[in-house]
Amino acid sequence: MAVRTRFTRCRAVTISMAATVAFAACSGDPDTAPESTVATTTTLPPEPRESDGKLVIGALLPVGDTLIGTSLTSAVTAAQQAINDAGGVLGHDVEVIIVDEGNTTATASAATVSLIDDGVDAIIGPSSSLAAIGALDDAVAAEVLTCSPTATAISLDDFPDDRLFFRTIASDSLQAIAIAEEAEQTGARNIAIVHVDDAYGRPYANAVAEALEGRPLTLSDTISIPVNAETFDSAAIDLVESDATVAIVLGAARDSARFLDALGQQSFGGLSHVILNDPIRDPAAEPVIEALPASLRTRVSGVAPQITVSGSDPTLAAPFGPQVTDCMNLIALSAVQAGSDSPTEIASYMAPVSSGGLRCRSFAACAEEVADDRQIDYNGPTGVTELNREGEMTEAVFETFRFEPDGTDVLVRSFTVRR
Repeated sequence: MAVRTRFTRCRAVTISMAATVAFAACSGDPDTAPESTVATTTTLPPEPRESDGKLVIGALLPVGDTLIGTSLTSAVTAAQQAINDAGGVLGHDVEVIIVDEGNTTATASAATVSLIDDGVDAIIGPSSSLAAIGALDDAVAAEVLTCSPTATAISLDDFPDDRLFFRTIASDSLQAIAIAEEAEQTGARNIAIVHVDDAYGRPYANAVAEALEGRPLTLSDTISIPVNAETFDSAAIDLVESDATVAIVLGAARDSARFLDALGQQSFGGLSHVILNDPIRDPAAEPVIEALPASLRTRVSGVAPQITVSGSDPTLAAPFGPQVTDCMNLIALSAVQAGSDSPTEIASYMAPVSSGGLRCRSFAACAEEVADDRQIDYNGPTGVTELNREGEMTEAVFETFRFEPDGTDVLVRSFTVRR
């Protein structure tokens, strides 16, 4: 089918720490490209979306980021194209409006208000957990559904969202279970948790400690690193002097890399494994990993949610492509199932279409089953997509990775974790 293109607005997107970047949305063949616009943010008060039979999805993305922004934007437009090629939703093509989330909670909130003012029924994004917290208040107040493909923070687990917030990426609370499972797989018994003593590290450490309960493991020590610590040496010393043979290190890439560097200066022979969470995959950490003593680097591994799917589709092979596709498809399928583009009606079907019915992997295949009055179980590109009534993933695929001598990571295994 032909897909109409209408680029009504185009502007240069500026981010404070880089040059001005122009988002390429001003050209395209009207018979081949999906309808997408890049909107300018406003500060007008939000107004709830009235149901009009046409599904409009806003995408709140870091469009000025040439790496993650490009991959997320490509995934949104590719999913939109596939939905519209399969007949669209409620007899109309799905429209997508893309705005830049910026790099603060204030810019994310302003961008959210602009999407609400443009009349969107649902919002995909923002990319960061911090931005999500800033944007959700506005979306919930306007009764607009939000689906994040990337925000993993535990602080979002219990956000008062009136069941209008969904995630297609596993929360850190689910990743905590995956990390505990990985620790158990080592065969060791004494575990220590190392974390920065901040709003990110504390709840994450508590979630891992809870996930260790009931397993044949002993949490021998929890080591917290003060915020803005000049060095991590004392934490590294505390770890090597503990009874732990496995260390679980939780933190942002920079903090985890600094801790590994400090640990490499100590006598770490009593440790058999050091397990880190997913930010350590950041390329910025590679030089530190490369510089570690080989005897330490071989003991280091990480656990991360699966965020790519290999194959012929480049949008799914890019970071978070599968999760963006899941958000788009779940919103569209829920609107089809509800027979409405009302955000609250769509939200009421997000969990049901992801579980308990006939398994299907794409919008086209699932929409056919819905048309035949069948209950569907959408599973998406990863093969595992299941949401509970609170909008959280109850099951997800995780990866264990290790590091090559040059600091790059390599996949060891994939495994599925369920709450």
